[in-house]
Amino acid sequence: MKSIRTRMIASYIITILLVFVTLSLIGTFYLVRAIDVHSSQSMELLAEHKVGELDAYFSGIERSVGVLEDYLRANTDIRQFESSVNYRESMYNRLEAMSLVCARSIEHCEGVWFRANYDLYGGTEGYFLTSDGAGDFISIEPTDISLYDRDDREHVAWYYEPLDYGAPLWMDPYANKNISAYLTSYVVPVFLGSDFLGILGMDVDMTLIHKTIDDLNYDNSTGALIARDGDLLYHKDYPGGVVKEEFDAGLQAASIYFDESHADTGETYRYRKGGTWYRIVVSSLKNEMLLAISVPEVEIYGLRSRMIFQMTLIFIATLIIVLLFSRHMTERIVRPIRELTEASARIARGELGQEIAYKSEDELGTLADSIRRISVELKEYIDYIHGQAYTDAMTGVRNKAAYLAEEKRLARLIRERMAEFGICVFDVNGLKRMNDTRGHEFGDMMIKDTAQVLKAVFGDRNVYRIGGDEFVVLTGQITEEEMQRQFARFEERLALFNKNNERYEEELAVSKGFACYNPKTDVDFAMVFGRADEAMYRSKAAYYELHGDRRRR
Repeated sequence: MKSIRTRMIASYIITILLVFVTLSLIGTFYLVRAIDVHSSQSMELLAEHKVGELDAYFSGIERSVGVLEDYLRANTDIRQFESSVNYRESMYNRLEAMSLVCARSIEHCEGVWFRANYDLYGGTEGYFLTSDGAGDFISIEPTDISLYDRDDREHVAWYYEPLDYGAPLWMDPYANKNISAYLTSYVVPVFLGSDFLGILGMDVDMTLIHKTIDDLNYDNSTGALIARDGDLLYHKDYPGGVVKEEFDAGLQAASIYFDESHADTGETYRYRKGGTWYRIVVSSLKNEMLLAISVPEVEIYGLRSRMIFQMTLIFIATLIIVLLFSRHMTERIVRPIRELTEASARIARGELGQEIAYKSEDELGTLADSIRRISVELKEYIDYIHGQAYTDAMTGVRNKAAYLAEEKRLARLIRERMAEFGICVFDVNGLKRMNDTRGHEFGDMMIKDTAQVLKAVFGDRNVYRIGGDEFVVLTGQITEEEMQRQFARFEERLALFNKNNERYEEELAVSKGFACYNPKTDVDFAMVFGRADEAMYRSKAAYYELHGDRRRR
């Protein structure tokens, strides 16, 4: 017959085991969920970062061609253009000179060209600047359109596709046999009223695009460029692309997500290829193509597997300790397990990098250290991804995405009546003049130098670049007098920069405006920003009036 003491100890051990198992499973569940959520978010942030890089490149090309189009539309007399060969040649020469400047500013540009209306002016009218292979451009005889059929994509698609489309168009990558290059083209049909002048375009080599797609953070991960119709345009295993009718089994498994309905959804999708499970995220690009990133699940969830294995070992060790030391260990086990479970729940809610107070030399101490390390590693990893996604590549300050996230946070605080902040808006003076007279390289210098001065005064984490030459500084609650002192420090640093600047002779000048949130009058973030923006434009107007220049940029 068992004694009461034996039964009590047995009951006590069973109770402790049940509690321990329950709390450990709950803690493991929350940790696994936290890693799953943050792993998916890291893939989405990676996709956003890559889309941002590619879209910035495409936008630069569109802006360059847009400058040429605006010049052509604003300076062409259609009647003289139609009647005078000399007038057309003069227009081509001027446009070619501008095109040379644009081509030199675009990395991996293969050529810039304008082809006049074939039906009116023949098959070779226009100009063609193409890369000389040594970093510059030469003018060559334009391709004779009359020599090729309309459906000869490799020779004349750059003329007929935008003409049929009737609007600016990014062409799917193709092999251009006129210059023996694999490229994509941004092409614009140019009209003056109802009169069709011709096709203006820029060709870019696919090297930079391919490098951006292939440069991913995960081992064994792959990126793919998808056409609007679902064809594969680029993949490192299929560099020349594949039409969807010829997809192999692996591509077919992934291709169900190669459409706009699965793009930009904030979700990762699962598919199986060759016995391995993958996760794929799809994003739309500015040029209407799709970017797909696939990562093996073992790469994404490797941390989860290691954590589960580690937790299992610690769980077994702790169970042995409970059985050996029974009542003596019971009190020492229940309390720390409860603390660790609560810490796991906080980690699952996103409270990463927190201090876990419990320390000991036993297995529970090892568990605490493991959770502490997992928490710290997760925070460092997510901070790194956020840093990549929220940093402006040119200036090193925080970018538009980071600004919108902070704006959303402040808007929530306004609704909760807990907001206290100030907004400073800065805009570089004379940037357009610098771009027009010295080139975009010097304009970029002005933007970068402005960012450095702002960081020196306001700190890296408070400065955002929200436009080409427009910056915003978000502060905590601050008075008008305190802000004026900050502005004075900014002007001092600006003057010191101008004194020591030897890269360009122009003065670096920045207009600025400030507004502080007033809970009595401001109902949303936009009202505060509007006041700061108006103050900045008053500062800009005063600057241009003082310097005798009424241009806004």
